[in-house]
Amino acid sequence: MEETMIITTEVPNKRRKVTKFALAGVAVLGVSAAATSAAWSDNVFFGAEAAAADFELQGQNPNGTWVNADTDGNAAILLPASAFDKVGPGIGDTYRLRVRNSGDLPIYLNKAPIPTVTGDLFSGLEAAQVTFGAYNDIELTPGQTASFDVTVTGPTTWEDSDYQGLLGNMVIRVEGSSSAAVAPLPIP
Repeated sequence: MEETMIITTEVPNKRRKVTKFALAGVAVLGVSAAATSAAWSDNVFFGAEAAAADFELQGQNPNGTWVNADTDGNAAILLPASAFDKVGPGIGDTYRLRVRNSGDLPIYLNKAPIPTVTGDLFSGLEAAQVTFGAYNDIELTPGQTASFDVTVTGPTTWEDSDYQGLLGNMVIRVEGSSSAAVAPLPIP
């Protein structure tokens, strides 16, 4: 007959104690993790109405009043008749214009003023020229003002009296933008 031998080993007490402590540690960690996941939470909410800012570039009229003049024609600020009444051969007459940022955001005057001219004074080969004083990339913060000169000069070729009394009209447009001009990238 065949004999089967069964061998049993006893785990030393020391091992059993370590195993018990390890199992007890896992149980304590599990309870601790469960307690952490049940933390309190709270919220704060803020509510507000949002609105677009005011954006307004104004001009100063000859009386010193700041006015909106967003379109040409009848809405343009009318300068006095004496503003450009001494134009002669090679002689310029200058008038100072003023603008103000009456809005909430910075306004950038990136472009030079743009004149639109009509009439005999500004037509033909011997036409008077409109030029502007210093005007370089101006940034106007809210409430800030800027001024610049406008000069109308007759050509030096006006030699006889035929040019005396010529009349012309001009509208000067000053453009403000909500962003600064970006310099063009150099061509490689």
